[in-house]
Amino acid sequence: MKINAKNYFKINKTADVTPTNNIIRLATKVQISMLESQDTDKEITELDAMKNGLELQDDMADFVQRVMGYTDQQMETINNTISIERFGEGVGYLIMRLNGISDADIKLSEQKQRKTIEDAKSSK
Repeated sequence: MKINAKNYFKINKTADVTPTNNIIRLATKVQISMLESQDTDKEITELDAMKNGLELQDDMADFVQRVMGYTDQQMETINNTISIERFGEGVGYLIMRLNGISDADIKLSEQKQRKTIEDAKSSK
């Protein structure tokens, strides 16, 4: 499948991605780490939370580089220019694409999400 994540990472490169076992395993590892980082029921020290967050960021960067085939220099540019929120959205985009969701469906989902957020803000 062809994936271009320019809207998220500001690098205009179309990657021809085959969802291999290793790529899907890495995507699953990232998803698990993301879910664990949001688990507020678990007691965790601030130090462990920081360590886990750093490990998650490293895993996400490895995932993006492997899927998109970015060079180390391109990854450095991304890490120096993209907010962590936008980077996370880009990772989510790649995971959805690897799961077979089309760009059109992703765009529609993002529009619905933005509208929900805007509606919540305006109702306050």
